[in-house]
Amino acid sequence: MPKKRIAQNIVSNMGYIGAWYFFSTALSIYNKNLMGKDNWNFNLPLFVSSIHAGLHFVITACLMHFFPDIFDATRSGKGGRITIRSYVTQVVPCATAAALEICMANASLMFITLSFYTMIKSSTPIWVLIFAFFFRLEKPRMSLILIIGVIVIGVVLTVAGETQFDLTGFILVLFAAIMSGLRWSLTQMLLQKDQLGMDNPVATLYYISPIMFVIMSILSLIIEDPFVQFASSEFFDDFWTGMTTLLMAAGGGFLAFAMTVAEFKLIKNTGTVTLSVAGISKEIVVISLSMLIFGDRLTFVNLLGLLVSIGGILAYVS
Repeated sequence: MPKKRIAQNIVSNMGYIGAWYFFSTALSIYNKNLMGKDNWNFNLPLFVSSIHAGLHFVITACLMHFFPDIFDATRSGKGGRITIRSYVTQVVPCATAAALEICMANASLMFITLSFYTMIKSSTPIWVLIFAFFFRLEKPRMSLILIIGVIVIGVVLTVAGETQFDLTGFILVLFAAIMSGLRWSLTQMLLQKDQLGMDNPVATLYYISPIMFVIMSILSLIIEDPFVQFASSEFFDDFWTGMTTLLMAAGGGFLAFAMTVAEFKLIKNTGTVTLSVAGISKEIVVISLSMLIFGDRLTFVNLLGLLVSIGGILAYVS
């Protein structure tokens, strides 16, 4: 590859990393403000997540319709056409993992601090590796198993040092990290299969967001029963208050869309390893901002656990 092309790729990927940093950090702060029990306390995280998924489908459908040469490989003739079999066996599992991850991640912020959430979510590379072993994307090696052990120790120390520990919040964010690892692996497999017509983030989101919307809506109806809550909630006292609430809930959808496009582009261009590296410094930024904005406090054991986890992630990358 010519040096000029390499330089262009580096600059392009740095731009995607910067966009991912910004929108991911902004979304974390937004979600904590919206759903945190000490903040706005809008306790319908599954309902909010379903709004975001529906919004993503509308945005991607418009982009696919008006700019097919750029985003729709099946219409432009640049890629293959997805079949029912490939949709059910490859797209649906990815969408399900993404829906469960987002729902559990958002719900956990009702119970735990943003800094604790970020530290536990940093265990995602463990699950990326485990699922990479399972899907034979990575061969099991003793060095990788040791790295997983180091990150696990870091997470255990982080939990042990948490002064505002909440079991429900911890379980939710831990399972969100597991689903995140599964989603990253499945997404990488999807983006690398040009014959499915999902060789870009917009096309991928177009196919997975309807499934995410359905799953999130069903979970919201079963667990949250939002329409009953609307009747008695101060967030829906009158028409204009209700509209303001819905606009606030939908606002994060644009942040989530921009973050997801940047994330998918990074996974396609560089793989999950680069995303793991970029995530290290992002986590430090989010924790610092959570201390500044929400008054979160880290204990020595918290900090030690975070440093051990970061060390394990760096070893994984190297």
